[in-house]
Amino acid sequence: MLRRLVYVALVVVAFVVASCQEEGRKVEMHDMETSVWESAEEFVYDNSDSLAKRDISVVVRYGNGYVADSVALSILTISPDSMVVEEPFTLHIPRIRAVRPEEQTFLYRSNVVLSRKGEYRFRLTPDTLVEGIASVGIIVEEQAKEQE
Repeated sequence: MLRRLVYVALVVVAFVVASCQEEGRKVEMHDMETSVWESAEEFVYDNSDSLAKRDISVVVRYGNGYVADSVALSILTISPDSMVVEEPFTLHIPRIRAVRPEEQTFLYRSNVVLSRKGEYRFRLTPDTLVEGIASVGIIVEEQAKEQE
């Protein structure tokens, strides 16, 4: 019953976060039905500005069922012109002792210019099954324009 309530609370939080997004910032989250992250999660970012600098981050929501020290994963990026880049990335997620879920954001890339217009696909795949992960996502945030 408690697990179900935590799951419902996380879904509500995800909807609130999605509805409160700032202009120039896109957050996309995927919930894990059983609080186990075991397979690839793909996120799509539709790029309309090929000159803006952005920060790209990975965000993770987790509960007290998370017991690992870190999560090794691969991040595969596919650009609109079908260029593919894959690289390893490690999330060092601190453990929690409280019942309430936590959220951590990890900067993946800073000052990125997505030079093609169109859909960029980001695929996050954990190297091994990870228990206690409730949601995983990507944040693509446009950096503030400098004053001239």
